[in-house]
Amino acid sequence: MDDDTGGRVTEAAQQDDPVESLLEMVVVSADELSGFVGIDPESATAPVALGGTPEAREHEPEISYAEFGVAYIRRVLHKDRILTMINELLGAEIQLGPIGAGPGRKAATVSALGTFRACKGEEIPGDLLSYRVFLPISVVFDIDMRVDKHRFTADVVIPITLTIHTVAPLRVRIDITVPSDDEVALTLQSDTRRGAVLQKLARLEPELRRFLVKVVRTELSKPYVRRATDFDMAELIDRAWDGIAAVILPSGPEDRL
Repeated sequence: MDDDTGGRVTEAAQQDDPVESLLEMVVVSADELSGFVGIDPESATAPVALGGTPEAREHEPEISYAEFGVAYIRRVLHKDRILTMINELLGAEIQLGPIGAGPGRKAATVSALGTFRACKGEEIPGDLLSYRVFLPISVVFDIDMRVDKHRFTADVVIPITLTIHTVAPLRVRIDITVPSDDEVALTLQSDTRRGAVLQKLARLEPELRRFLVKVVRTELSKPYVRRATDFDMAELIDRAWDGIAAVILPSGPEDRL
């Protein structure tokens, strides 16, 4: 059926609720309602209220959506936040072993208990936002040589690279690259003379570097790390929206003055 303005009234607009009927009429044929007829098109498209304050608009020029996206990613995933994320992901300790070492992986078995210290890092210049993060670890190695056992301590720094990717529609993925063995800095010490001799003869340091890279690769491949490095920004904002709304929306009549 038609209403008095010549617009079409939908089936929903014929229901008992007069407000719903009016809303439905406006949605279907707003341009044809008498209250809207004759409005100057230029006036109709002019903003009724500009966001923010005149002072802010004067000193904060608009930027493109693309520029906003770049600034947003850099602000959300700044260096200090990335370092904190890595510290919290890895926890206080890391443990692995025993695993085979030496020729044929049969000459000895190695176990390690590492204690993480706060990592440091720096941004890597480039098109993608990337960070070089250095993981300092104090490690205790227990080496079982079948006939006797030795304990070594080491100060270790393992560099990893984190690269931030933006993925359709609104996902963020962080790829982590683990270094090769020769990029691991390791200073090995033994508290016994026999252990110091063994260290030189057996060339333990290269073997322990390989061992540590394997430990870190194993840890960073776990599901809990994957969850923290691949997330949907839209979903996170949806979950946080109640808190955002509490900040930006009026909470009572006094906020509408």
